[in-house]
Amino acid sequence: MTKQHRREHADKPDLVLRAISLMRQVASAINEWQRTKVKGGFTVHQALVLHYLVNHGDTTPSDLADWMHVTRGSVTPAIQRLSSLGLVKRRTDENDARKQWLTATPEARDIATQVEAQALHPVLSTFQDWSDPALRQFCDNLERILSIPFLGNRP
Repeated sequence: MTKQHRREHADKPDLVLRAISLMRQVASAINEWQRTKVKGGFTVHQALVLHYLVNHGDTTPSDLADWMHVTRGSVTPAIQRLSSLGLVKRRTDENDARKQWLTATPEARDIATQVEAQALHPVLSTFQDWSDPALRQFCDNLERILSIPFLGNRP
């Protein structure tokens, strides 16, 4: 029996286990990609923060974390690093002193395209030929998978 034939005739438990194995491979590849620093020393998280602020405008750390589907603690190091480089400014909300707003500086706007090209475009180009409905379905399926209790309902 060929490998292709086994895949086509696998029973449900085998298909589920194959899907889990594939998800582990994807997670490993994504983790490796996220750890990689691009020219200038920027990480993927930092590139995502820059992308959001430059393309979507001011935001709070919590809203940024929600957009990135991570915890607020996960975005804090990226925000701190970008702030120390003068690429992100923080300001306190005038109505709630506990709330901070993040803004991309002019310097961030100057380098955002270059950072995105190095850190984000390799992945974005992979999905270039996918239709919008196919990408939406893919995202819906991933969200469905992430809602499974044994995966911990992570953000």
